[in-house]
Amino acid sequence: MADFITVITAGGIAMFSTIVGSFSGGATSLIMFPLMLIFVMSNYVDAFTLNKIATLFMTISASRLHSKKHKINFRLFFTLLIFGIIGTALGTYLIQYKLNEDFFKKLLAVCLIIIAVYLLASKNKGVESRIHREIGIYSLLIVAVFSTFINILNGIFGGTGLFLTIFFVIFFRMTFIESMIYTMPVYAIINIFQVPYLAYITDIIQRYPILTITMICCGLLGGIIGTKLQYLKGNGLVKKVAVVIMIAIGLKTFIG
Repeated sequence: MADFITVITAGGIAMFSTIVGSFSGGATSLIMFPLMLIFVMSNYVDAFTLNKIATLFMTISASRLHSKKHKINFRLFFTLLIFGIIGTALGTYLIQYKLNEDFFKKLLAVCLIIIAVYLLASKNKGVESRIHREIGIYSLLIVAVFSTFINILNGIFGGTGLFLTIFFVIFFRMTFIESMIYTMPVYAIINIFQVPYLAYITDIIQRYPILTITMICCGLLGGIIGTKLQYLKGNGLVKKVAVVIMIAIGLKTFIG
């Protein structure tokens, strides 16, 4: 049973991370997971599972709000989802073999910094509405490859939702907020498959019931607050926050 201080600390971390993640379009786990390891529990898989529980409920609440604002292309959505589930399943399975996580994290860090610099140089990308790329066989093939690769990393340490958001901004010429109608529900469904498996292998719900409930409540509330702030503040601020998060997480992850 987790003590009161642990529960409050975990709740604060989850609330902050899910608000920032739902506002900027992802990277929730890249913020929450290291903090959970430092301040809540040192066991990798336990901390990862609690992090994923909060992220699941954040994406569910955010998806519900976004679905009222935008319509989705179902061919694109299901391509993302199917290959995202495959990639996440592979990554989650690989956790047990204790891969060189530092290598993957440094690779992710370099990519984050490069993308942040690119977005800074492209002032209008993700902010102003543009004609979207046509969704054909070629673009769906690229989506399938990208979704598989990025979600293998998602299965190992999570936090790759921001990459999917940026992918839509750069490749499909969407605004940040438009891209959320794909990022949030795709990861909501992926997490629905991943979290029960993690909960089963860690027995986290039985061992830490109060901590689990706290992560659920903070995830739901964080997703609602972050998404409402998005529509209140607009794409310009969302982009600025996303770029700052990418640079900060990229440098911190690379330096260690």
